[in-house]
Amino acid sequence: MKKFLLALSVLALLPLLSTAQNTIVDRELQKSVKVYFRQGVFTLDENYMDNKATLKGFADEVQKYYNDSTALFRQIRVVSSVSPEGSMAINEHIAKKRAEAIAAWISKEINAEVDYSFESQGVDWELFTQLVEEDENVPYKAEVLEILQGDNTDNARFVALTKLRAGEPYRYLYKNIFSDLRYAAARCEFWWEVEPSLLVSNEPQRFSTAGGDGAATATRTVPSYEEEPVVESPVEWVTPIAMPAGSDKVLFTVAPNNSLEPRSTALTVKYNGKVYNIPIEQEGIKPVLRVTSGDKSYGPEGGEDVITYEKNVDDGVLPTAKSSADWVTVAEPTEEGINYTVAENPSQEPRETTIVVECYDEQHEVTISQAAAEAPAVCKPFYMGIKTNMLYDVALVPNIGAEFYLGKNFSIAANYAHAWWSKGAKSLFWRYYGADASIRWWFGKPSRIKPLQGHHIGVNYQILTYDFQLGGEGIMAGMPNGNLVDRANHIVSFEYGYSLPISYRLNIDFAVGFGYHWGLFEEYTTTDGHFTWQATKRRQYLGPTKLEVSLVWLIGCDNYNKDKGGKR
Repeated sequence: MKKFLLALSVLALLPLLSTAQNTIVDRELQKSVKVYFRQGVFTLDENYMDNKATLKGFADEVQKYYNDSTALFRQIRVVSSVSPEGSMAINEHIAKKRAEAIAAWISKEINAEVDYSFESQGVDWELFTQLVEEDENVPYKAEVLEILQGDNTDNARFVALTKLRAGEPYRYLYKNIFSDLRYAAARCEFWWEVEPSLLVSNEPQRFSTAGGDGAATATRTVPSYEEEPVVESPVEWVTPIAMPAGSDKVLFTVAPNNSLEPRSTALTVKYNGKVYNIPIEQEGIKPVLRVTSGDKSYGPEGGEDVITYEKNVDDGVLPTAKSSADWVTVAEPTEEGINYTVAENPSQEPRETTIVVECYDEQHEVTISQAAAEAPAVCKPFYMGIKTNMLYDVALVPNIGAEFYLGKNFSIAANYAHAWWSKGAKSLFWRYYGADASIRWWFGKPSRIKPLQGHHIGVNYQILTYDFQLGGEGIMAGMPNGNLVDRANHIVSFEYGYSLPISYRLNIDFAVGFGYHWGLFEEYTTTDGHFTWQATKRRQYLGPTKLEVSLVWLIGCDNYNKDKGGKR
């Protein structure tokens, strides 16, 4: 429902027109209209002067603001005036009727029930004076203004004007100015009131456990309203600071939260009879685990260590830990740390993995790296065999030999045998010593796989001497006192053999030789402890000359049988 006030003065100050407690005038608006009447007529003639357009514009404006539900409305005040040529009683009657005429027209046009106040002021001497001052053509203008501004009564002023200068000025005024004094004017006032308030966001002010200074926005809807907001806190951990004069910021300080639990509250802001809340939320201490051990490197031999950690809370929660590789074994975590073991690295490649420590939904990685196993020493291939002819050994003739690989399937070998068994009282002698050397060529698939194995052929030279006696008769090769050639027997043979692998570094070398055996030998007997020479003969033999079944021990880098238990 509209409010209609009964105040009659248009000069009243609008800020004093507040209609409700704790509200102020936000803006104001005044609308007015003035219409004119013919001399002695109080009936409204819309076609006279510019009455119709003026009235229509005024009615539209009043209707517009009258229909605004937010606008407050003052009653319409109607003031009427007349020209001074009639009597006072007639003028007052005409003025009243003119005021009623314009009020009736307004009510009809705006289709609203409004209150009116009427004022008939007779002759509007103030407007009369103003019109004369503005008109440069008024005869004897100074004298006319002197009469208008004097203290005479209305009737005295009128009589003085009619007699001034034989009525010349009066005739001009009657013709040019009196029509502007015959009017009725209406004025109405609208205004809008606002209740000063604060615009405060409901979004919480959020803080970490560390707390800190905060500033929330509280915008004043009416900056000119002089009341200052009062800020209060219901808790000790939030300290409000008075809002600076004219500021839109609510300042406050939040203390650190030493609890695991989050907390919340709301500042209260009191302003113009209302209470506003500013929500404040603060996190509790977030449990955090920090791994204090760094990444670790190990040699190929492996090792063990402990991952240490620390927490910012003592809540008894233990982390979990696991390794992404099976060569790192992680023990069950304890409050002292996380033990783990790194296995030996058998590979010649370095390796790396991570131990993942998880706690409070966070993961921490510790990188474990391990060096590669040392590679076998790289050596220059060398092939050699140390051997003994087991047939000689069976015959009680100790022997030893060596064979060296020369490359391109060639090798050289040398052997020495020595036996010096004797028992003179029984005329028993088993004496032999000699040496031989061979050059061999190896062939066949086994020899292509590794030297000193498989088939071989070669040339062999032997030099030897012996003294065998079993009973009374004996035979001795060579002449002890002969020249270099005659002191021993000699054999040159062509040989064939096969070296058979039997274990990681052992072979059995089978060989036979066919050749020529030459040299001197002596036959003797033993009588009463004395050796008696019987004959000296020369041996010249062509036929089998060598039989060998040797056990060979392989020596040298890469000189082993890979399919007989060698390196894997």
